[in-house]
Amino acid sequence: MVYQVGEIKVKHLRKYIRSILKEEKKVLGYIKPDSAFFTLGEWEYFCNKMLELQKQGHDTRGGGISLNSEIVSLVTQYFDFQLNTEVNRYDLLTYKNVMDFIEDFVNHRFWGLEKEFGHYFPDISKLRIAYFYSRGDIEPYALIDDEFTNQLYGSTYNPKSLMHYTTEKHALNMVKVIENNQNSYDISSFTVAERPFFRKESNYIVEFIGNVRAGFRSDIKSFATSSGRRAVNLYRLEYPGKDINNICYELDSCDGEIRTSLWNEYIATPIKVLNIRKIN
Repeated sequence: MVYQVGEIKVKHLRKYIRSILKEEKKVLGYIKPDSAFFTLGEWEYFCNKMLELQKQGHDTRGGGISLNSEIVSLVTQYFDFQLNTEVNRYDLLTYKNVMDFIEDFVNHRFWGLEKEFGHYFPDISKLRIAYFYSRGDIEPYALIDDEFTNQLYGSTYNPKSLMHYTTEKHALNMVKVIENNQNSYDISSFTVAERPFFRKESNYIVEFIGNVRAGFRSDIKSFATSSGRRAVNLYRLEYPGKDINNICYELDSCDGEIRTSLWNEYIATPIKVLNIRKIN
C-alpha cells in the first residue's frame, strides 16, 4: 500500500492523540460528557436550524469541507465530543463519518426517533438523548437521570440487594468511596447470571445494597457519564419474544429466567457493601 505524505502525517497525529487518550482512559475511562445529551425539543431545534441552512445551500454533506459559520457553531454545540474526541479515539470513525451522520440525522433519523423509542417510556420528550460511536456505528443513548428513573418507578429511591463483578482493587475502593460518602456514581450490577463474566480480571463479586436507577432483563450496553449517571443504548431495549421488552418496570420483574442466557442488569448507585468474595 502506498501512502501520500499528508496521509502519513495524519496517521501519526492520530496515533499520538490516541496515545494521550489511552493515558486519560486509565483515570477517566470512556466517560461521556453530560453536555452531549439533549431533549427531543432541543434536538428538534438543532434539526430545524440545520434544515433552514440546508435550504440556503449549506449542509454537512461530504464531510462539510467548506462549512457555513452558523453550521460550525451548531455542530460544535451538539456534536463536539463526537468530532473532537471520538474521531481521535477510534480508528474506524472519521470526521466525514460523523458529518455524514449529522446530515442523515437532520433529514431522516431524528424524525423517527419518538416513533421508534417513545413507546418504552411514559414521556420520552423529557428524557435526554445523545449519540455515540459503538461497534462500527453511531448509536442513540438515553441518560439514566432522575427523570428517567422517575418515569420507570415513580421514585428515585429504589434500594435493592445486588452484585457487581470487579477486581480486588476496585472492590476495596468501592468500600472506601461509600465510607467517605462519595458514592455519587452509578455502576452496572446484576442479580442473576447464567454464564461467567467476560473479563477474566474481574474475579471478585461485591454484594451490596444499591439504589436502582434502572433495571433490564438482559445485559444492556451502557456508558458512564461525567454527571455520575450512566447512559443506556436505546437499541437494546428489545428482548427475545414478543410479550415483553428489556426494561424492568418493577424492581423484582427481572430476577427470573434470562432468555438470552447471559445476565440481567441493574444500573444502581452503591449504598452499602455487604460482602466481597473471590470467584476463582
